Amino acid sequence: MVIVDQRFFPEAKSVSVSKILDLGICLLHKGDPKFIVQNVGQIKEARPNMLIFAVRKELIASLELSKGYALITTSEIIKEFGKNILSGAGVIFISKNPKFAFAQICSLMFSSEANKSVIHPTAQIDESANIANDVSIGPFCYVAAGVTIGKGSVLGIGVCCKSSIMIGENCHIEDYVTIERAIIEDNVSIGQHTVIGKEGFGFEANEDDIQRFPHLGRVLIGKKSSIGANCCIDRGTLQDTIINELVLIDNLVHIAHNVEIGKKTIILAQVGIAGSSIIKENCIIGGQAGIADHTEIPSNTTILSRSGVTKSIETPGVYAGFPAKISTNFWREQVILRQLAKNNKKNRFK
Repeated sequence: MVIVDQRFFPEAKSVSVSKILDLGICLLHKGDPKFIVQNVGQIKEARPNMLIFAVRKELIASLELSKGYALITTSEIIKEFGKNILSGAGVIFISKNPKFAFAQICSLMFSSEANKSVIHPTAQIDESANIANDVSIGPFCYVAAGVTIGKGSVLGIGVCCKSSIMIGENCHIEDYVTIERAIIEDNVSIGQHTVIGKEGFGFEANEDDIQRFPHLGRVLIGKKSSIGANCCIDRGTLQDTIINELVLIDNLVHIAHNVEIGKKTIILAQVGIAGSSIIKENCIIGGQAGIADHTEIPSNTTILSRSGVTKSIETPGVYAGFPAKISTNFWREQVILRQLAKNNKKNRFK
């Protein structure tokens, strides 16, 4: 059984079923509202008073001998298994998205202690900075003139906040992040060693000379967005680079100047997005994909891993390959190419 290591994570806070129901993320199918959830775990580790979730039918069989657990699952799974295997559950919640509900309850049970507003004595803070009373600033941070940091925000070790940037409330800026020419809204997290707002790679050539193009824009990051570690988001040239709210960006992602990322888009690791591209809402960009400059990707589009988008996409869908095309067409072409190669190999040895 895997137990949460309390050297690294806070001890789970017990929570009642009634308090979980108050979150409005699930319905009670079975059990007492006074039932207490004490810990969380995987479905195969189900124990009394442990919260688990189930979205895959093939894992349900492991619950046959378990008793007294709290389960979050779908109505479909309950209809299929409720009368036998799930009889040992102390509590059963119904949710359209059990994994989402489980994550929200975990955030309640493993919430950090209230911020103690510690400003480390080695932090260098300009007297003109506007810092809320309950902000925590770690060792060797630099906060320049005109910076604003909202209440509840936390800066890790060695964070560099350049002149006049704005950080909203309850943001978590982890170690050695550098931020300049940026406005960050509430509840944003930024991972270690990420750089926000640096000048992008913009040049203009003329005969035997090259001139850097001015980067006079900003980076705007919307509420509840998450940016991973070792990312680089360039500020705009004559417009802003915009990351809208609820955007999730994995580690090792580069977003160039003037790019706009739509709400609830997910960008996986090692993606590169070239300048002035627009990715609309609810898109998924797979790992190591590349997006060429001045392209547009419509809402509800998925770009599969290692694909290359070389021109704007007009129709939402799933795209793959280089250059990226509708995935079914791409895989069909791959089958044909493999068959041609196989036939060619046979002909050579006749």
